[in-house]
Amino acid sequence: MLKVCIVGLSGRMGHVIFDCCQGMEGFKVISGISKNDNPLPLSFNGERADSVEGLTVVPDVFIDFSRPECSLSVLDYAKEHGCAVVLGTTGFTDDDKSKIVSTARAVPVVFAANFSVGVNVMLALIKKTAAIMQDADLEIYEAHHRYKVDAPSGTALAMAEAAAEARGVQLNDVLVAGRNGITGERSYGTIGISSVRGGDVVGEHNAMFLTDGERVCIEHIATSRATFARGAIRAASWVSDKKPGLYTMKEVLGLDKI
Repeated sequence: MLKVCIVGLSGRMGHVIFDCCQGMEGFKVISGISKNDNPLPLSFNGERADSVEGLTVVPDVFIDFSRPECSLSVLDYAKEHGCAVVLGTTGFTDDDKSKIVSTARAVPVVFAANFSVGVNVMLALIKKTAAIMQDADLEIYEAHHRYKVDAPSGTALAMAEAAAEARGVQLNDVLVAGRNGITGERSYGTIGISSVRGGDVVGEHNAMFLTDGERVCIEHIATSRATFARGAIRAASWVSDKKPGLYTMKEVLGLDKI
């Protein structure tokens, strides 16, 4: 039986992950971490803690869709107690990401900007397309609900990173996140990202490869957070018996072998 702790249990993703875990053979949500007063899932009967330090039973794996400051504490706990981690939090700084890498030397960590199976297939397609259409202008559009706190989204940045890697450039050197005012002509080789926030949009991402005379678009639209929850649960099952290391959904889904 895989013992799971959901970090951010009272949040939107926490509720969906818990619901998707119900009835799954070999899974048991034994605990949840929640700092706010939002209601927990009605059928949750595990241990609730305000922070990871308040847990009395060590889980086998954390599924974490919270905030960077909370996730960093989870990583410390996981390293100390030998827990696997599925990390879906976004908004990390470069220093934070270095800590993720360091933790993965001691315990297995699946770290992904997006756990949707479809999104990860899209990332693989973007990488192949960027390698073939080297001269195309690339623009990425992303839209999310009004409550999302970071922009561009982690998925949009992962899309841009996949294209930059395929073209052999550093993303920081070519990224243009948003445009305003008299920007001048587009610089060759740049990758643009536009962000929209509003309503209840679960997630929309579109990569447009634009050349003179044609345009190739690779799009993913999520209509339910269950899409991400099922991918995270799949990752938790996969990583639970892996050696220490930093993994992505490419390894979980076998896309690294295609």
